Amino acid sequence: MKMEELIAILRKGESEKIEFKSNFVKDITKGICAFSNMDGGDILLGIGDNGKIIGTKTENMTQKVSDVLAAIHPYPKVKMEEFEVENKKIFHIKVSASDNLHSVGNIVYIRIGRNNRPLTTQEVIEKAAESAIVFFDELPSDAPINAISMSLVNEYLEKRRAVRGVKGMGSIEENLAALKITKNIYGNIRPTRGGLLFFSDNPQEYVPNARARLVWFEDEEMRRYIDSKEFIGPIWKMVDDIEDYFLKNLRVVGGDMVGWKRKEIREYPLEALRETVINSLIHRNYFDSSDVQIFIFPTSIRIKNPGNFPPGITVEAPEHKPRNPQLAQYMYDMGYIEKYGSGINNIKKACSMHPFAEVEFLLKPYRTEVVFRKEKKLEFAETDQRILDALTGIGFATSTEISKVTGLSKVAVVKHLNALILIGAVEKVGKGRATRYSNAAE
Repeated sequence: MKMEELIAILRKGESEKIEFKSNFVKDITKGICAFSNMDGGDILLGIGDNGKIIGTKTENMTQKVSDVLAAIHPYPKVKMEEFEVENKKIFHIKVSASDNLHSVGNIVYIRIGRNNRPLTTQEVIEKAAESAIVFFDELPSDAPINAISMSLVNEYLEKRRAVRGVKGMGSIEENLAALKITKNIYGNIRPTRGGLLFFSDNPQEYVPNARARLVWFEDEEMRRYIDSKEFIGPIWKMVDDIEDYFLKNLRVVGGDMVGWKRKEIREYPLEALRETVINSLIHRNYFDSSDVQIFIFPTSIRIKNPGNFPPGITVEAPEHKPRNPQLAQYMYDMGYIEKYGSGINNIKKACSMHPFAEVEFLLKPYRTEVVFRKEKKLEFAETDQRILDALTGIGFATSTEISKVTGLSKVAVVKHLNALILIGAVEKVGKGRATRYSNAAE
């Protein structure tokens, strides 16, 4: 460690990533364990709690620390170095963040502020799920076997055959076991939790948090709401229901001709919203008691789900490392997912091609939030640009005047004007025959 790095650390003091110890103690393992389970950190021996350099007189420090590391399971990744400052020995232990869940004496520790806190059993389960060590969807449930709807299973098998060309093999019982819809527990056949979520008519009876809640707010401050709706059922049908809600309620702000058909453009890209909803339902942490939340505001849509990205996965470098691999496989089999690991890129691409939608991924501890915003963009579609150019030349104008200048029908002009008003590119003044429009940039 360089002197300037040490000085910077001493000035900041102890924190979630820094711990001081005046000398070697065996319970240093708790700090190393806690840092491994979080974002890594640094432990400095020979530093007082007040950040004062006092030095350590312990001999063979590297060996002593190595001996106690054996108490941490699995073995952590650390680097050790010894150096002198003002003729006083300082020992530095740099702990790397880990994809595994580490424990000391079967107790898992995490770093909260300046303290190393043991986790409860429930917290250990949630942490394991966050680290993609335990898969919720592969665990057996307490539900009876008749909770599985055979009509849903057959619908899935038919869809898989049509989409992926995969046929079921053997008896229906053999298919249920092979697909991990059921599991044999000491001679008792039980539905898996993933099987319930996908093939039960009412999985929320057994997994109450497996629902999505939508609230449409009238204002940005969440003081009043326009609509509130709860989506339940098997998760693939929830995807269809939420998509149908967006189709019926999001405004159409334009459209382009694709061959002989007109492709409507809504205020947000539906394909990006659909992909986000799918990700929220199949990659969420079902050990967390929260539900998936969809909040619609005047200028944004926010979709939140319990669970962060698995370790090593980022927005910039998405990979296929599902928290619920069976749910992901079922969705792929039915064509809801076309390519593993492509969801985030599809969302970003759809927004980049949309006239005025932007997307942001907000990753927080134990929660993921995807925010779609309506933003002004510098580039406009050709028809929109013709209307803006006409307004620049005319000034305040009626839709009829704009129609004459652009050569567009009045119906087309009004539709495009409404879309441009929505994003703040055009201003509207007056009502009825007195309505006039102007370029907001002028």
